[in-house]
Order: sequence, then structure tokens, then C-alpha cells
Amino acid sequence: MHISAKWRGRAPIAVLTAICVVVVGVAVGGSAGVPGLEFLKPGHWVLNGPLATVFHIDGATKQVNAEVPVPGAEPGSAVVQGGTSGYVIGGGRITEFGESTLRVESTTEAPSDETPVQVEVDGGPYLVYRDMGVVVRLGEKQVRVPVEGKLGNPVATADGTLWLHRVDTGDLCQLPKDATVPSCAASVPAGHAGGLTVVGGKPLFVDTTADTMRLVEANGLGQPRPLGTDVPEATRVASGDVDGRVSILDPAGTLYLVDAAPLVGNRPAAENVVVRLDEGQYTGPETTGSTVALLDHKSGTLVTYDSAGTKRGTRAVPQEGGTPRLTKAEDSRVYVEGGEGRNVLVVDPGGQVTEVPVVGKPTTSPSTTPPTAEEPPPPTSENPVAPAPTTDPTTGTQEPPPPPPVVPVGPPGAPGGVSAVAGGGSVLVSWGTATDNGAEVTAYHLTWNGGALTAGPGDRSATATGLANGTGYTFTVVAENRAGRGPGASTSATPRSVATISVSRGASTTTDTCNAPNCAFPYIEMRGFAPNTAYKIDPYASEWGRTNIGAELTTDGEGTLIVDDRFPFSGRDQTFWVTAGGVESNHYFWESR
Repeated sequence: MHISAKWRGRAPIAVLTAICVVVVGVAVGGSAGVPGLEFLKPGHWVLNGPLATVFHIDGATKQVNAEVPVPGAEPGSAVVQGGTSGYVIGGGRITEFGESTLRVESTTEAPSDETPVQVEVDGGPYLVYRDMGVVVRLGEKQVRVPVEGKLGNPVATADGTLWLHRVDTGDLCQLPKDATVPSCAASVPAGHAGGLTVVGGKPLFVDTTADTMRLVEANGLGQPRPLGTDVPEATRVASGDVDGRVSILDPAGTLYLVDAAPLVGNRPAAENVVVRLDEGQYTGPETTGSTVALLDHKSGTLVTYDSAGTKRGTRAVPQEGGTPRLTKAEDSRVYVEGGEGRNVLVVDPGGQVTEVPVVGKPTTSPSTTPPTAEEPPPPTSENPVAPAPTTDPTTGTQEPPPPPPVVPVGPPGAPGGVSAVAGGGSVLVSWGTATDNGAEVTAYHLTWNGGALTAGPGDRSATATGLANGTGYTFTVVAENRAGRGPGASTSATPRSVATISVSRGASTTTDTCNAPNCAFPYIEMRGFAPNTAYKIDPYASEWGRTNIGAELTTDGEGTLIVDDRFPFSGRDQTFWVTAGGVESNHYFWESR
């Protein structure tokens, strides 16, 4: 009998109840399962490293309802789930197990030792190897999709489309769930920092270099909307919205909540919220419903906020070896895995946090159960035979259980997803969590030709400064624990001048539709753009919107362009700005004369 996931939701309650009574005990008991039967409700799989076993947590009931032994699984490995299978990702391997058979089905070699970003969505799950520019779609047939170039953090929409940002070129690409080749119809300026997110089911790109956000559409980018807040380039954008707001984390200690209206939602934008965080080392943000979740590695706490920036609460992460991990699963809940996978915090959309112990039988349990004193074995002759004692007859004490397996300690693995974003005389380097290999990571070391710095165990980015524009640099990140330093992961970037546009009031003029004394040319100064390159310049006003069809003009040999005889404007008491090449100028207030 086979019950698909789609059918299961519409099945009569009595039938489902009967099925669940039969199989839940089988699942948790760790036997062979029921082939072909899909019964697990949405939730999250987690690897308990010391037990070398993955456990399924039902997100709704907060109960462990299935387990699968995975001998040889590397501690700290991530686990993702698809429609019928789950996958353990770590140690350079992808291990598939059946969600109904509850046993390992196959093991394949991963594209690299890099720790990929995992995305659970219809048509997936996906593994995104950001550093090598490869996407792996898991499922009945494993497909590898080369994207070329280093990638930012991916997002997915409900239709199963994966959205990708090629950091080196600025291309924004989409990979529909049945496609094997990405389509890249939109782009932002190469080297601009920022990230993709999904608001109201629509993908947006948040450009933290230009402080704008835009809808990503099938045929290109929509019009830019100013964030209304100056955010640092070295920020992290949540993969989804919280009540229509985009969550942006500055690891230095600030959370920005920016309303995406009117790009998404036919209403005026609400005022932005800026939350000053307590001193800490934060990762995230992840969102669920009306809740934003951050993980503070310095204090070992989960911190949650609502969409208005009000703190919902803090919760201590159970102390374990290794580094805890913040994950958003396909059921839209946020899960905080302990460093060894022995405990998990589940964050519901309303902000409720529940701790779930991840426990089960050891993978080497005996095949039979010895008889107990209450239920003696049957006699083998006509004469009564006393039951075998279950305790030591000389001491009356039971034998202690065998000690848990000892996890060997070694230097950390290489950090995953190392990427770089070039700026003017500086480069922002980001990386993923390194596998701790039995001992908590204590520091990350960043080196480049001519310099070095050390970051904390909770940091996932650092900025190398004092660099020469136009010079190529190679950056290497190494993790360290008490066993020593592990292998490094490298990336390259070339600092350059950051493209900027400034606008002010220029010479007065008049036209048939632009009258004195308020009419004047704007003085537009573009610097840091590509030399000898044509750019489309579009002018806007706060009340009139686009004020002119724009013009395509060319920079000089140094990437500079001065425009002082175009776009006459007379919009008194309005703000005026222009965009070009994905860069937005300052908003200049046009005073009445």
C-alpha cells in the first residue's frame, strides 16, 4: 500500500489514525519500518552525533517519532528531508535514508568537502555549494547543476523555484524545480553586497551597498525602493519576511526590520524598526510567522523578536560540545540544534519555544530482551525451574550499562561557503560553520597576502581593510579548536572603488513645462563606475515618480560622469534622485525659490 503525501492530507481521519497506531511504534523502535508508507508529518531531522543516529522531530507535537541508525555519520552533519527520503550531509558524503523504510539506502560522494546551504522546498531538497558554484537537487534522481562563480545565500519560493545570487557578476538566477539549467535574466552591479529574500511569496534583492531593495521578476529587476535606513554592507538578510518586513542583521549588534511595502502589498510602508542588540556574537536571522530568531553564541542563548522589534524572550541553548546551528525547515518552523544534536529548540510561528530531547536506543542494542523476574521463562521439564536472576546474586546489584561511545577529538573541518565582496580598499569575507570534530571551535583565522586577523567562534564574516584597489588578494579562513587548526578554505577578490552617485541643484533654467524660479538642472556626479561604459540614467521625484524618460550616457576613462544639462526639474518641496547601473543617488530636497 502506498499513500502519497498529497493524498495523506485528505484521507479520512479514522484510516489515518489506524495507520499511525501501527507504524509509530515501529518507527521509534528502530526496526525496518513499513516499505512504501509515507507517514511522517512535517518536521525536522537531526543527527545525534554520539549515537550515530538521525531522529525525526514532529514540529507540531514536539515529539521524536522516528529514528534511523547511520553508522559512520560525521558528528555535526546536517540532515535535510525530501518527499520520501532524508539525507545526511557531512564528511564529503551524501547519505540517503528512507523515511518509510527507516534504513540507509545509499551513499554518494559530495561535490566537495564544503558545507552547503540546505534548502527544503517542493521539488528539492537542494544543496547549494556557494564557493564552487554548484547546486545539487536531491530526490529520486540526484542532479548537479553548475551555476558558475561564487554564490550568495539562496532562497526558494513556494512553487519550488530556487533563486541564486552570483556574487562575482551580480547575476540573479532562477532554477525552477524541473529545470537543469538556471536562467539569469536580472542582475545587480557586480560586487554589490546584499542578499535575496522572499516577501509575500515574491523574491526580492536587498542591496546593502546602494541601500535599496527590488523585486526580482522573470524578465529583470523592478524599480528600486530606498530602504530608508543606512545599513552596513556586512549584513545578513533573512530568507523570509516577518509580517511583511525584511529582517537584516548587522553582526556588530543591530537588527533592522524594513517594511517591503509598497513593493509587496498595496499599502504605504510602515516606519522602519532598528533594534540595538545586547553585546554578543549573533548568527541568523531566521524568521517564522511573526517571529525573528537570532542565536547568540557568546551567551549561548536563542533570542526572539516580533515584527515590531519587541523582544519576545531569550532561551538558553542546552550545553553540548560542538557549535549549535539555527535552521529553518520546510514546515516554516525554526530549529536550534545543539552542537552534538542531543537537544533541539523548536520555535513556532507565534514565538513559543519548546525544548525537545533527542534520545533513543543506542545503535548496538541487543537483538533480544532477557526475561524479567515478573515474567519468568517457561520451564524445560515437569519440575519447576526458578527464573534466571536479573541481578548479581552475590551483591544484589545490576550490572551498569555500557558507557556511551567516545567521540574522537580532532581539529575542525574547513569552513564552508567562503565568499568575498570587494569594496573600496577593503574586502568583506564571509564563511559558514566549520565541523568541530568533537571539540568546540574557539576561533576563525582570516589571512591574506599582507595581513591577518582573528574572529570569534560565532562570527561568520570579517572585513580586511587597508587594501590596494586594483590588486588581487587571496583570502583563507581556518577554524581552530583545542586540538589545533584545521584545513583552510580560500576565495579571491580585487578591491575597487565603490560606485556612487551624488545629486545637488545645478544651474537655473526654464522650459515650456518647467518654470522659474524653481526650475533648474540637477547636478549629477557619478564616480567609481566602469570606464568608457554607457549607463541609463533615470530621474525620480517623491511626488511625481519618474520625471523623465531618462538618458543613456557614457563614463570617461576613469569611470566618472558629470551631468549638468539634463532633466530640468521644478518640483518644489519634493525630493529628487536618480538611478544608474543599479546604484541610487542621495535624495536631494528641492527647496522652493
